[in-house]
Amino acid sequence: MKKRFRWDVTYLYWGITAFSVIFCGVVVYLLLDRWPSVRASLMDGLGILSPIIYGLMFAYLLNKIMTYLEKKLVSRIVRRVFKNRAENSRIRISRALSVTLTIVFTVLLISSLFTLVLPQIFSSLQSLVTAIPSYFNTVVIWLQNVLEDNSLLEDAAISYAASISSQLTNWIQNTVLSQVENIAVNIIDGAFSFITTIANLIIGFIISIYVMYHKEKFSAQSKKVVYGIFGTKKGNKIIISASFLDRSCGNFITARLIDALIIGTISYIFLAITRMPYPMLIAVLIGITNIIPFFGPFIGAIPSAILILLVNPTQCLIFVIFILILQQLDGNVIYPKIQGTTLGLSGFWIIFSLLVFSGFFGFWGMLLGVPIFTVIYAACRGAATRLLESRSLPTETDEYKNIFIFDEESNEPVYKTRPGLPDGNEASADDKKDN
Repeated sequence: MKKRFRWDVTYLYWGITAFSVIFCGVVVYLLLDRWPSVRASLMDGLGILSPIIYGLMFAYLLNKIMTYLEKKLVSRIVRRVFKNRAENSRIRISRALSVTLTIVFTVLLISSLFTLVLPQIFSSLQSLVTAIPSYFNTVVIWLQNVLEDNSLLEDAAISYAASISSQLTNWIQNTVLSQVENIAVNIIDGAFSFITTIANLIIGFIISIYVMYHKEKFSAQSKKVVYGIFGTKKGNKIIISASFLDRSCGNFITARLIDALIIGTISYIFLAITRMPYPMLIAVLIGITNIIPFFGPFIGAIPSAILILLVNPTQCLIFVIFILILQQLDGNVIYPKIQGTTLGLSGFWIIFSLLVFSGFFGFWGMLLGVPIFTVIYAACRGAATRLLESRSLPTETDEYKNIFIFDEESNEPVYKTRPGLPDGNEASADDKKDN
C-alpha cells in the first residue's frame, strides 16, 4: 500500500525562502547588469520629484527656527493678546505667525547674501583673475632667483614651462575653438537647467511652508502608516530609530551651519582689520568648508593661504597662525557649546565615515556621512549589546580591556594578569583554572 503524502509546513517555508533568495539574486543581477539605464531612470524620477525633495529639505532646516520662535516668543504673545480665543484658535494663530516670521527671516537672509556678500565675492574673484598674470610672473622670477646658481635646472624649468604654454595654446586652438558650437549648446542647456532649478527651488519653498504649518498632521499620518504595516513591536523600533536619526542629523546640521556662520564672520572681521587680500572670498570659503567635519578646515585654509602667499608672505604667516588659533577655539569652545552633546564617535570612525560616504555621494556624503554613520553605529552597538546580554556577558567596552578569554564552562572572565602582578603578564593555564 502506498504511503499517503503528508503536507509539511516546513517544506513550504523552505521553498518560499529558496524562491525569495533566488528571486532577489536575479533582481540584483539585473540591476547591476543594467545599472546605467537604472541610474538614468532614478535620476529622471528624482528630477520629477525635486520640488517635493527641496520642499522637505527646506522644511526640515527651517523647522528648527520656526519651533524656536513659536515656543520662545510667538506663543507667549498670542496667549496674552488673544486671551478670549479658544486654545485651538491660539495654536493656529501661533503657527501662522511663526511660519511667517521664519519665511521673512529667511528671505531677508537670502536678500542680504545677494546684496552684500555676493558682490564682494565677485569683486574679489575679478581682482584675482586680473592679478593672475602678475602672480605668474612673480613665481617665474622667484624660480629664476632660486635656480640661477644651477643652469641645468633653470633650463629644464624654462623648457617645461614653454611646453606647458605650447600645449595650452594647442588645446585652445584645436579643442576649444573647434567645439564652440557644442559649448554654445551646453551653455543653452545649462541656462535652461538653471532656470528649471530656480523654479523647482521656488516651488519647494512654497511646499515647505505647507509642510511646516501642518507638520503634526504629516507626522501623525506617517506613524499611522508605519504601525499599520509593521505592527506595534516593529513600528516602535522604526519610530525610535527615526527619532534618533532626526536628533542626530538635525542637531548636527544645525550646529554645523551656525558654527560655519560664526567662523566665517570671525574670519572676515580679522581679515578686514588686518587688511588682507580678498577678505570676503576667503571668509566665505573658510565658513563653507568648515561645515565639513575634520577635513573642512584644511580644505578651506590651504587654498586661502596660497592666495595670500602670492600677495604677501608675511600676511600668509599671520593668516596661518590665526587659522590654527581659530580652529582650536572652534573645536574646544564654540562648536561644543553649539552642539551641546557629542555624536559619540571616535576620530577614526569620523574619518572612516567621511571617506566612505564622500566616495559614494560626493559633497553631500561629506556633509551627512557623519550623522548617518552615527545612526548605523548606534544600531550595530545596540544589536551587539542585545547579543551579549542574551549570553550573560558584559556589555561595557572598558570591561574587556583586561579580559583575556572567557571560561567555556562557567562563562566567567579570565583576566590578563593575576592580582598583585604587573600589567602585561598574560594568564597562564594555572591562572585560568584559578579564575
